[in-house]
Amino acid sequence: MKILTFDGLRDLSLKTIIGRPDLATMRLATASEILALTGDVGRGRNRGVVTNWRMVAIELAGRPARVILLGTRLGENYGTSLVQVIDGSSRRVRTRSGSIYTLAEAGQGEPPLEHLLHLCHLLHRWGVGQPLEVPQVWY
Repeated sequence: MKILTFDGLRDLSLKTIIGRPDLATMRLATASEILALTGDVGRGRNRGVVTNWRMVAIELAGRPARVILLGTRLGENYGTSLVQVIDGSSRRVRTRSGSIYTLAEAGQGEPPLEHLLHLCHLLHRWGVGQPLEVPQVWY
């Protein structure tokens, strides 16, 4: 299990969360990756508004990048399953689980520490944290 020190917290970033970059990497999604997901979100249950959001690309070695939405929802740190469709005109996204989210203001640059820690938590919850040597986070 990877343990974070205070210095490790200070240096935590999308690039450093994964301790096995030979297996996977993370970064902000590129404009072309976001554009490739553009489409009609369709109908469904809207799960709420996500603020201070970023589209994060997770790239497993040898596979195309997949995108998740990371931000704040209902005052809590939040991350979604894989984003399937982004509708820029309605500012909504649909995820692999079928959930629809409305996008409020986007965050700028690297996610804040609390979002990065939540991303560590998500990766462990999804069962890939340990093999990728992601720091374990509980809360």
